[in-house]
This record gives sequence, C-alpha cells and structure tokens, in this order.
Amino acid sequence: MELSKEQKDAEKQRKRIILNAWTIFEKTCQSPPPKKDYCQVIVTTEGVIFRRWEIVLRKGIPIYPIENIISKIDVADDERLLSELERNFGVDVKDQVVHLCSESEDYVTKLPQKLLVRVASYLGLEDIIALAHTCKSFRRVCLVDSLWRNVYLQHNGTINPAIEQLAREYSWRKIFFTNKLKLQMLLSRQRSQLFSTSTTSLVQLSVQDNKEVDNCELVSVTSNTPTLCN
Repeated sequence: MELSKEQKDAEKQRKRIILNAWTIFEKTCQSPPPKKDYCQVIVTTEGVIFRRWEIVLRKGIPIYPIENIISKIDVADDERLLSELERNFGVDVKDQVVHLCSESEDYVTKLPQKLLVRVASYLGLEDIIALAHTCKSFRRVCLVDSLWRNVYLQHNGTINPAIEQLAREYSWRKIFFTNKLKLQMLLSRQRSQLFSTSTTSLVQLSVQDNKEVDNCELVSVTSNTPTLCN
C-alpha cells in the first residue's frame, strides 16, 4: 500500500528527528564471513540508526549504505534489526541497544555491567555500600564477585592460592567481611579436606595395586600347577 503525501512527510520528519537527536552510543564493525560488509549502529535519544555498506570488488562504483532508522519504542519489537545487530555485533551489543531504548531515562544504569563494576572498583568501601542502596541496578553491580576481589586486594595487598580457592567455594564478599579468626578456621578446614581427599586417593591406589599384585601371583601359581591326565 502506497503512503499518502502526508504520511511520507511525517515519516521524513520522524527520521529527521532521530538523525538530529543527541547520540548516546555508537559502534562500528565488519560483518563476519563470507560477506564482511562494513556496519554501523548509532543510538540516539529518539531511536536507532543502523547502516550497512556492502563491500564490492569493482572499482569506480559509488557505495551507498543500506540505512534503517527505527524509533526508540519500536526497537524491542523489530526482529530484523535485532537479528542484524546480533549477527554483526554480537549478543552483548544487541542487548545494550535494547536496554538503551527502554523507557528509563537513567543512562548511567544502562552502561554495560563490566564498565560499572570497573567504575565501582575505584570507590571506597563506604561508598560501595552507599551505592548499593541507591537502586536495584547498582545493587546488582555491587554484588558482583570480581568487585569484592578488587576490594580484598586493595585492603590486603596480596591474594594467596588458599584464599583464592576458598573464595571459589564461598564468595569474595563473604571472605572480605569474615574476621581473621574465622578465616583461619575456614582455611584449616579446607586444608583438612584436601589432606583427607589426598589420603583417601592414596589408600584407594594402594588397594588397587595390591589387588593387581595378588592377581599376578594367582596367575603365576595357576600356570605352575601341573595338570592331571585321565
């Protein structure tokens, strides 16, 4: 169905608003083989602009991008756009674009979690605790285990392998807030478990070796026993 003149003018106006809006995210990449086209995605405060330049080997031919301009409210439902973003940029970029186009206007919480964790790692302990009480997004950031590993390292200077192994079993946040006496008890328990496991393995190995020796002796005795003839 062909659009009327008023609808075409409204569509042009909509695209112009998205193109002229403030840019909050931009990324470029080369498509995966076999095409290897050049792609660009721009997220503005009003929508998303996706461009793709097809790479051709013939010289002298002008290359114009294939351009899709989508309003912010339509991004989450545009399967074609989401498929192109995931295929060319990956799942993380696709999820970030969708998150940036959500209804919330708080662009700080829309940053990638890895970046927020990196920023939080520069804060002091009291500031991290205060940040965790601001909103659910920052609370999730402040519960990331890698953040508390950095906090532990800042306060203790070094991390030995025993503490590293203990943190895998519990968590770095719990290790950090555990007092030294209880931490020594946990380390002692871990060493006892490792010793018990290694001892059990040695006993099992010894029993297996003895069985093999007994079997060998039985075979030897059987082979040397004379047979009776009728």
